[in-house]
Amino acid sequence: MEPKSSHILIVDDDEFIRDMLSARLTFWGYQLTTASGGGEALQLLQQERFDLILLDIMMPVVDGFEVLRQLKLANNSIPVVVMSAQSEQKSVIECIQLGAEDYLSKPIAKEILRARIAASLEKKYFRDAQQTWLEELNLLQQIEQELNTTLNRAEVSHLTLKWVVQKTAALAGFVGSVEGDFLRLRAVHGLKQKVGNALALATVAVDAAQRNITQTPVPENGRLHSQATHRIILPIVRNTNIHDMVVLDLPAPVPDTTIRFLRYLSTHIAIALHNAQLYADVRRANETKSNFVAMVSHELKNPLTAIQSYTYLLNHYMSQLSPEKQLEYLDIIANGAEHIHNLALELDDITQIETGQFRLKIANIAFPQVLADVLKLLDPQINERKQTIKLNIPQELPLVQADAKRLGQILTNLISNASKYTPESGRITVSARLMADELKEMLQVNVQDTGIGIAPEDKPKIFSEFFRADDPQVSKIRGTGLGLNITQKLVELQGGEIGFTSKYSSGSTFYFTIPVVAAKETAVTAVVQPVA
Repeated sequence: MEPKSSHILIVDDDEFIRDMLSARLTFWGYQLTTASGGGEALQLLQQERFDLILLDIMMPVVDGFEVLRQLKLANNSIPVVVMSAQSEQKSVIECIQLGAEDYLSKPIAKEILRARIAASLEKKYFRDAQQTWLEELNLLQQIEQELNTTLNRAEVSHLTLKWVVQKTAALAGFVGSVEGDFLRLRAVHGLKQKVGNALALATVAVDAAQRNITQTPVPENGRLHSQATHRIILPIVRNTNIHDMVVLDLPAPVPDTTIRFLRYLSTHIAIALHNAQLYADVRRANETKSNFVAMVSHELKNPLTAIQSYTYLLNHYMSQLSPEKQLEYLDIIANGAEHIHNLALELDDITQIETGQFRLKIANIAFPQVLADVLKLLDPQINERKQTIKLNIPQELPLVQADAKRLGQILTNLISNASKYTPESGRITVSARLMADELKEMLQVNVQDTGIGIAPEDKPKIFSEFFRADDPQVSKIRGTGLGLNITQKLVELQGGEIGFTSKYSSGSTFYFTIPVVAAKETAVTAVVQPVA
């Protein structure tokens, strides 16, 4: 323990001894307070914190024995070095029995005085460190037990913030998950201003790659609380990756022991958050499974019912039905069978992709020809809805590196969706342009519509499996929620990227890229005809 950080109380009724000890200890760098008797010393002990007491035994009114008794009754662990004359050795033994740490014989030799003080303070330092460590272990155990009572990430975050605020006396702070350059806030404390659900890392001087706990002064214009002077940033690391951050603004810096405690605590927090995430993933998987079973059941029920019903009518009442009715019933049966067949194909695609059994036949193919085949296939659907397609395709395009069948599937899904979610007499625009990627040249294809658009809250989920928006305009259109998810996977498997822009009630534009063959001599002339 450094002398400058140790506060010593000198208790002696002899003014000369008090002055002599004060001079020496001040010279050695200790902080000092003196008392002329036991009563004054006991009063000072109630008002101030001391690291060591130099206590004379024989004093009038309240002697050293009584001071030791009062310290023992109060369970006060301050080390006491008693001072006695050579003739008072029996009294020294009694003082040791009452809890004194050591003793000094008067007259006191300078070297012995310094050695006894240093030894007593060192023992106190190690006792305090051990006691602090035991208290921290007990507290960590208590926190761990409380964290393990829930598998909800938000609740774990609130418990985490409660404990770290209690340990650091933080004025303000929050717990958030790291998502790119933002923190998604899950628990906040002491924030007067509204910060929303997400906060840019740069606004709180947080580095997403920071793996060590830090405590630094916080500038006045960047404080979470007006009275804060320092900020602790505690990254929650799991498997070398930073998933969460705890940010605390403090009225004063905390000692190294607190930083050490927070470092240990972060491990427990990481485990609790990981367990909560695993539970959420399992629950989400179960919900997805239940939704999948319900979706398949729903999607199969209607066409199967139609097939069964109209097959029965044809079997039992064929002779009574006109040829027109017979054809109408056969069309209904065929449509139902086609719907079941398409659903089976989509489910098969998902299964093969997720199990790693999906295979592509990449070749150099002409994009205009694939687009022409798709438009021909979708011609009845688009004409039925009295929609028009506008094409903006360059006259000459290089060949693309793709699986022709799967590229056609991508275009079919996007153009068919544009048609389904665009009102009658609406317009669909298909365009293509060459663009430079970091590694190679790509063809970007856009499918733009004038349809119902995508609500802001649905945008993050648009490529999720089985996702269907709650929008009434969407719900009335038959779909499995698999088309866009499969489309995204097909694009990415062929080395491209997919995305979209949309304004609710004003239409959407889905775009994807596909690699092209670099040599210009592979260019082909576009022969795509627009659908009237």
